[in-house]
Amino acid sequence: RMKKNSRFLLLGLGHGLNDLVAGYFLGSIVQDNADLLQAGTGLLIYNLLAFGGQYPVALWLEKISSPKKALLFAYLLNIAAISSFAFIPQLSIVLAGIASAIYHVAGGTVCAETNKATNIGLFAAPGVAGLILGGYFAFAGYDIIIVLLLSALFFFFILTRLRLGVKITRENDKSGIPGKFHLDHHDLVMILLLTVISLRSVVWNVFQMLHEKNYSWLIAIAIAAFIGKLIGGWMADKIGWRLYLFISLMTATPLISFFRNELILFCIGIGLLQSGIPATTALLIRSLGGKTERGIGLAFGTAIILGAISFYAPVRLLISTNFMVCSIVLVMGILIYITGRKERKATKHLNSTILG
Repeated sequence: RMKKNSRFLLLGLGHGLNDLVAGYFLGSIVQDNADLLQAGTGLLIYNLLAFGGQYPVALWLEKISSPKKALLFAYLLNIAAISSFAFIPQLSIVLAGIASAIYHVAGGTVCAETNKATNIGLFAAPGVAGLILGGYFAFAGYDIIIVLLLSALFFFFILTRLRLGVKITRENDKSGIPGKFHLDHHDLVMILLLTVISLRSVVWNVFQMLHEKNYSWLIAIAIAAFIGKLIGGWMADKIGWRLYLFISLMTATPLISFFRNELILFCIGIGLLQSGIPATTALLIRSLGGKTERGIGLAFGTAIILGAISFYAPVRLLISTNFMVCSIVLVMGILIYITGRKERKATKHLNSTILG
């Protein structure tokens, strides 16, 4: 039987391939379509299905309690989408969107079965890298449909051989440190604001790079995001999800907002922003009382939709100002200090109780 870490890594590679397919489709319809309305509609439909559809998929997956069947179904949809892309690209976009929603929730649920940020990071890391690389191949003019089809068929076969069962545990509860792995409700506002600011800066820069065909920056961003999620999940398990999330967001926001033309600093900001996603996901699962499917759907899907809405909402003009960015980062720094003090006191109290 395959070891758990290998299984998580394999599902993560499937996540990367799934998003590579989507990135290639989306990049192709934008690159080949002179009708901006039709291209924009395709992008909108995909995002609504792939991200907005994750929470309904989570509710469905809770009922069937079979992530393996869901994963197989997702890849059957991917195979159908790839096969029909040359003939009916609109249908392929719909199929890829549904497949993406299902795979994110089902794969994420398996990898989050012990609710460790490290395992969630292993699953999540290849996704953004695959999405960006897929877009790169499309905009660079590479025809990789046959490669995608053969890869999807091969991965579907691999999935049929996997033994997947989910047993939710609470390993991190053994820490005994209140707040270290829990999210207070008042923290959500600060995290949401910083995430929106950071994501808005990232999206704008990625669009600009695609328009200018600055592919070297896109590859650098993909690598930074991949490494960030891997390291971030491991670090969050070490120092606490809540504290690491504060630190990563506080550091990422100014780097992404103020150093858009500096490749190294901008990529560090991207890596830090992405590194907080495993901790965010683990916190949401814990806050929902261990309902893993819903936590995955909210973290990987609903949060993206909310970020997109805020990207086009009038409030973006306020929250993206330099003054607002600096103010929020300052408040986040204060929260990090308070959080650290609380956790140190909790640790001392726990130790004295044990020794006493």
